Amino acid sequence: MAHEPHEPEWKEVSGINSYALFMGYLSMAVKGMGFLVGLWTTVVLLGGFVSMLEKKDFWSLTVITLVQTAGVFDVFLNEKLRYAWKSFDGLLVTVAMVLRPEDVDSDLYWRALVGILVYLLQALVFAIILLPLAVLYLFGLLVSTGLSLWRLIERDYGNGDGRANLTPALNVLYSLAIFQGVLFCYQSVSYFAGKRLARVVADDYGFDKEDQEGLESVREYMRKAKIGCEKDPSFIKERNLVTFAVELMKSESSSAADYVSGARILDKILGQEERQEQHTLIRQLVGSASSSQVMERLLQSLRSTSPLDRDVRVLAARIVAQLAGEISLAGFPHWLRCISSLLDTTTTTTTTTTTTAKHDSDSAPSGHYKELMVLGRVILDKLAADEHNCSVISSNQDLISKAMVPVSADLLHNIDHDAWSDIVAASLQLMFRIVAVPGKTGDKLRSNKRAINTVENILKCEQCNEKLHVLAIKILTQLPMEAPSTTDSKEKITKLLVQIFFTKENKDASTRQLAGEALAMLSDQNESNATIIFKASDTVIHDLTAMLLDISNRSGYRISAAEILKHLYICYTKEDDYLKKLTEAMKDVLPKVLKEILPFPSKQGEKQAEKAEKGTDGTKFSTPDPDIEIGEGAISSKENGNVNEKKDGINKKNVDRKLHAALLSLSAAIFEKLISNDKDLAQLANTIAPGDSASSFVGKLKKMVEENSEPTANCLRILKIASRMIISLIRLNGVYAKAELESLMDSLSKASKEMFELEAFMMFSSSDHSAMKPVSILGSLVKQAQGLLENMKEQNVATTPASTL
Repeated sequence: MAHEPHEPEWKEVSGINSYALFMGYLSMAVKGMGFLVGLWTTVVLLGGFVSMLEKKDFWSLTVITLVQTAGVFDVFLNEKLRYAWKSFDGLLVTVAMVLRPEDVDSDLYWRALVGILVYLLQALVFAIILLPLAVLYLFGLLVSTGLSLWRLIERDYGNGDGRANLTPALNVLYSLAIFQGVLFCYQSVSYFAGKRLARVVADDYGFDKEDQEGLESVREYMRKAKIGCEKDPSFIKERNLVTFAVELMKSESSSAADYVSGARILDKILGQEERQEQHTLIRQLVGSASSSQVMERLLQSLRSTSPLDRDVRVLAARIVAQLAGEISLAGFPHWLRCISSLLDTTTTTTTTTTTTAKHDSDSAPSGHYKELMVLGRVILDKLAADEHNCSVISSNQDLISKAMVPVSADLLHNIDHDAWSDIVAASLQLMFRIVAVPGKTGDKLRSNKRAINTVENILKCEQCNEKLHVLAIKILTQLPMEAPSTTDSKEKITKLLVQIFFTKENKDASTRQLAGEALAMLSDQNESNATIIFKASDTVIHDLTAMLLDISNRSGYRISAAEILKHLYICYTKEDDYLKKLTEAMKDVLPKVLKEILPFPSKQGEKQAEKAEKGTDGTKFSTPDPDIEIGEGAISSKENGNVNEKKDGINKKNVDRKLHAALLSLSAAIFEKLISNDKDLAQLANTIAPGDSASSFVGKLKKMVEENSEPTANCLRILKIASRMIISLIRLNGVYAKAELESLMDSLSKASKEMFELEAFMMFSSSDHSAMKPVSILGSLVKQAQGLLENMKEQNVATTPASTL
């Protein structure tokens, strides 16, 4: 698998890799020139000219030969200087070890005398041998270049018989040495350009000037890239900071510093949302079988309790939190213990607080462990998204209890909102995962009164932020569905949701929207829940219809209101005042809703709207949002953008389509119950548009079908609902023009054919098995309508007198 990006947009690929390649070729050029210089000095010295050389040239050539054969040109100047001064410490250690007495009773006079002699000997060796060799090794190419330049300027090679070729030979030799020196100097100057480039790349990745460790990691990447390119120019192929970081972390011979450097790079990249391509590459590399040791080391780092490893632990936790989706706990149950250690601070807080004060003057331990607690819960939540991982986590009751402590103890309201908001939010997110799990673990958490009371308190609290409100609603909606909760608990929760949905003041839009969606889910379950919703407020029916019919409301609110009213109207069958009020309200709602959705814009507006929706809903073969329900039920937005109603035409049109689908679905439900004969239909048509006849519905439905024949998710749902209305219309067996009905069915049949592939893809991606039933498939609905139309035609023929045939 190729790890190189499609285009060199990454700074280290377009910048550092290119620079390293250039420096590699430059280094090879220096080496090549060094080989030529060494070969040419051999020719001059051993090829017959040695006896003809002047002393100045002889010693110059000797030094040049020593420089070339010393292998100085094998490495960069910065590589030679890298440990040069470190070697001087070795000299001092050697002297100290010689002077160190082995026997404290020995004669101090003689030992001092011997020590002085040894010291003088060491100084002599250093001055005569080591220092010249060091100068020759470190600055040999500069010395070689200087000697060559001097000899080319002087050119006093000598004259005489047999020296005819000596002058050009020395000119060539000194010229080669100067050219090599120029290349080497240019290479050395380019080194400073490399330092600037490393700073630019580090800045691009978010390593600021104060983050010297991050800058050093980038410089190390550049250094190794240059060394690799010296040996093989193809070294930089598929080479980038991600692969470099993973190599540092998975290498068995890598040091702790290398591991930390690699973790720092991955953490910085994963923390930037715009680098999705690099995120994908990290998941591929770290999640692959060949790099499983990287994940193993990361998880082991989570268990660190040393204050010196504090930063490493946070880095590892951040990376694991980003990559938790790649972890499978099935074969590695011990990994869960590593993650669990992030939640447990009781054994480390005391010792760390004391010891860390020696290293830091800030209050790092408190913020440090709060961050770890949040990350630990985030990791568990992402792991729990996988069914198998969720099973492993749910079976660990101690872990669940530990993770729920911030909620069970109600830290928000008992201590402080600001300090514990993030930790509580992370616990609530995990709680939402677990309460939906069937079995003992889910039951135990659903019956945890302290935790549930905290969730209810969050909804009532104005200081709790929008995120907490949303999570609380998501959790509470799971309780009536899954848990054998008491009626009082259901009524309490439902009353809270109703209050939030209809309260405009001090409520965030997304919180209200989610409350509406939660009520829509509850209302769709059974008649008992419908009764609870009615009892939640004396004006609930009035409030729902008012919200539905007020076009100034957000589309998301109106969609939820339409879904709730539809479910209540379908589920509730008791002959009481609630049903009477609901029926009266639906009689008033139906013509108003149909009047809103049946008229269509002008032809120009239609084309623009359809063009806009194509851009929003996707092309014919695009995979739809899995949250979009493809059966008869309402579209569930959960966490999508229904509330995010923007001003541009594309998003506005998308929201309108969803709203029309919800209004049409409500209309179909009312139509099926209230319109039982031609008289009812005629009255409805006249109410919508005075003077319209019942047959006008056929033309309006045909226009609706044609307007929604594009292969998009919203159009598909509208066509399904329209098919149900057409079936109800045919069953009335009214007096319609045969040609109008056949034309309507032709349009519906044609539109359904455009939806075949889209509906198939949506069925593949849907987890709702009810979508597989024929009653939920557009093609089946169309066949049913066609069959009813054929039967109607046969009945009309059978009842028509023969004289009129």
